[in-house]
Amino acid sequence: MRAVTLLFISVLFQSGCRPVAPDEIPLPTKICVKTSHHGQPIPAATVYVKFNEDTFPGYENPPSYFDAVFSTGSDAKGCVEPVPEGKHWLVAFGYDSLHYPHVVYGSLFADISLAGRPVLDTILYVSEKH
Repeated sequence: MRAVTLLFISVLFQSGCRPVAPDEIPLPTKICVKTSHHGQPIPAATVYVKFNEDTFPGYENPPSYFDAVFSTGSDAKGCVEPVPEGKHWLVAFGYDSLHYPHVVYGSLFADISLAGRPVLDTILYVSEKH
């Protein structure tokens, strides 16, 4: 009986010293873009992200259709993290005061994987409607 009690106390002490396991393990994945039109940065662009999509989602879908959204800063750069592994589409809308028409938009396909490319840092080119 004494051995069982000592074993129970030993297990109790060992389990009490362990840190609590996290609910989620954060992924080291990220997508960063710089929006550009005619070689000029496009600040304050809105970039929508559709996760796990092979087919281009188009420019007409409402914001609620997308899984994430972020804006580019005054330097035209923006990021979203973490992102799930898989094939994703980014759709960007911006404003270019130097060229008419001023509303510009563009898209980018991203394939993120822990084994291949966990981080994508690139230029997202936008253009006016033709």
